[in-house]
Amino acid sequence: MMNHTATMPRRRFLAAGAAALGVAPMFFTRSFAESVNDQIAIGVIGCGGMGGGLMGNFLNMSGVRVTAVCDVDQNMRDRAKKRVDEHYENTDCKAHGHYRELLSQNGLDAVVIATPDHMHAQIGIEAASAGLDIYGEKPFTWGLAEGRQLVDALKENKRVWQTGSQQRSGNHFRQFKALIEHGAIGKVKRVECGTPRGMSIRNHSPAEEWESRIGNPPSYINWEAYCGVVGEFPYHPMLHPWNWRWHETFGGGQLLDWVGHHVDIAMWALGLDRTGPVTVEGTGKHGDHEFFNALVDYQYQGKFADGTLIEVRTDFGGTRITGEDGWLHVNRGKLDADDRERLRNLPDDFDDRPPGHQQDFINCVRSRETPVADAESTHRASSFGQLALAAIESGRVLRWDPEAERVIDDVDLAAHPRLGSRVVL
Repeated sequence: MMNHTATMPRRRFLAAGAAALGVAPMFFTRSFAESVNDQIAIGVIGCGGMGGGLMGNFLNMSGVRVTAVCDVDQNMRDRAKKRVDEHYENTDCKAHGHYRELLSQNGLDAVVIATPDHMHAQIGIEAASAGLDIYGEKPFTWGLAEGRQLVDALKENKRVWQTGSQQRSGNHFRQFKALIEHGAIGKVKRVECGTPRGMSIRNHSPAEEWESRIGNPPSYINWEAYCGVVGEFPYHPMLHPWNWRWHETFGGGQLLDWVGHHVDIAMWALGLDRTGPVTVEGTGKHGDHEFFNALVDYQYQGKFADGTLIEVRTDFGGTRITGEDGWLHVNRGKLDADDRERLRNLPDDFDDRPPGHQQDFINCVRSRETPVADAESTHRASSFGQLALAAIESGRVLRWDPEAERVIDDVDLAAHPRLGSRVVL
């Protein structure tokens, strides 16, 4: 929980940060409850692969206008602004090198956060404090405690949050959930989730060039802003772009990247996405890369208070739930069952024409309703992965109180970096 008496009030903190950057902090927000014809102005923070893809979706969405972009990499920033300007056939898009500049821009209603994992919480808390709604990429946050801080900030400021766990808006996954809830397989007996192994490293720079470039960021990258809450960390030519996710300082490897997909679907389908496991244990191994240190293989399981055991492995893909009467297995592009007649057992009120994931966010910005991948539920999915990383690293069973969100009777595990917070607010 945030200690509001021991920290600077959030709006004053953001204003101070903006002043230090030479920009005027202005907090103007609008409510769309009265008019559905007004355009929603969006700023995009993080303009790389994922941010660029999301920006393209919002550019082509009715009633939405991208008015600002931000990236610590000037090349990415310039490309994003050019793309927006060409789309609207003007030069109105504002380009910022620091997220606080963008948050202080007048007229914004919402932001997209598509930065590396380590900055999700910090930027999200400050954006919520500035009165902005947020579409944020998964995993929800890098660390567990800062995830709770972000959830609290969103509640306090009454902000809409949608996590980019887009499978929740996919029809196969929605059918899977509806069938489970409708009793298509009877009482649940086993829950299995398959998520990827390995590290898909992109070779930006040959190893023989590393020595001369380590610690020397190129002029087009604001490395201090890139590191953010991490603090000082030597520049490495392989980290940016993309590969940051394979270093534990900035990402969480495949485990934390995919817990927000297939494990999230299991928790969502079973109504466990407002709680967490009471015990977590697992094993894993690191690769032999001389710089990247994320797990390349792993298996873990978490037991919930109602007795449900969720097993996570890397030897298959998707979410498979087995019941007394049969099984259902969903993966991207496919929903299967032991007997395909089970797939007909959808409830009569099942909606087979849901909005897209980004459209659901925009609809909720207007209505102030809760999106399908809201903050609390996706924090709980990420926290399962963060607990697993701590348990695997320790080699011990982690006992967890999901209500208080604290480790039980293990001081060393309670001090694990993934269970703490690097947010400074």
